[in-house]
Amino acid sequence: MSVNEMKAQTAMEYLMTYGWAILIVIIVGTALYSLGVFNPTTYIRTTATGFIRFQIPTGGWQLTSDGQLTIIIKNMARSDIDIMYVNATYTGSSGNNDTVGGSFAPGSSKTITIGGLGSGLSGSYSIPVAITYTNLDTGLT
Repeated sequence: MSVNEMKAQTAMEYLMTYGWAILIVIIVGTALYSLGVFNPTTYIRTTATGFIRFQIPTGGWQLTSDGQLTIIIKNMARSDIDIMYVNATYTGSSGNNDTVGGSFAPGSSKTITIGGLGSGLSGSYSIPVAITYTNLDTGLT
């Protein structure tokens, strides 16, 4: 084997080794991209949590910049209920809706609007919401 042949073989081995490594890095990068690892919206969640007898569907609430909160709630209480009022608080501003009323059957949904939560809302926030209701089967509030 001549010196030139050895150099050519060494160069080929070098290219093959690093070529496979680069190919693996490209495949892993593509997989991570397709899973949303590089997309910041993957980590930003808008959720409604803490409701025991109610369910807020994904995207079932909206807060406008003028301080109006709209919530879609689903009765998960397994009995008819009557919502007396809904109260929400955000940075010292409080709003409530006491006009909901009426029987609310299990599994059905209602849209509730609460105003007066301030203006110029933007960014990240947490809004405590209290729902006061009467269970029509037991009479308990």
